[in-house]
Amino acid sequence: MPLPMRPSSIAYRADAPCLADERLLVTLLTTWVLATGRTPPAGRPGDLTPEELIDFWADDRP
Repeated sequence: MPLPMRPSSIAYRADAPCLADERLLVTLLTTWVLATGRTPPAGRPGDLTPEELIDFWADDRP
């Protein structure tokens, strides 16, 4: 039995974001916000500067 063809409305691109990666990012961000009480940086993670990422993710607790 031949495999069904994928719908033409779904565009597959090598540089397209992976939904699983985005879900993991949301889970990690939410967990870190709840654990630290920090506010996540505004904007998309890919648009943030290294300093903004470090300020959010750095664990300054002993």
